[in-house]
Amino acid sequence: GTADEDQVQQLRTQYQAELEQLQKAVAKAGQAGMVRQPAETYTALVEKGAANAKKPLMKTLHQSIVSGCYVGFAGLLSLAISGNLGVVATVAPGVQKMVFAALFPVNLLLILNTGGQLFTGNTATVPMAVFEGK
Repeated sequence: GTADEDQVQQLRTQYQAELEQLQKAVAKAGQAGMVRQPAETYTALVEKGAANAKKPLMKTLHQSIVSGCYVGFAGLLSLAISGNLGVVATVAPGVQKMVFAALFPVNLLLILNTGGQLFTGNTATVPMAVFEGK
């Protein structure tokens, strides 16, 4: 009877409290994730565009030139290695293309790590900032 009902009610209360703790933990973990929601992404890009627009011309020019050099270095690296595969490239031309494709993104990593500027990124973010009045 009553003792069993009390025990069931106690278990329900305990289960409900644990469920609420778990839901809070999941919500907190979701907020700490690296993936932003679309509105947050747009806001971050607007801020990036506003910051880029306010940079001194010489700094932007320097970062752009260095970024262009990185693109050139990565292209040369990719061509030098994939172009010198010799017999492998003759037997399996797909390997040559895969090696090129694997090495070329090195330039993007260098640009991201050094805070470089590229025309494509600036033409995406600066107009966003202008449209938002920043």
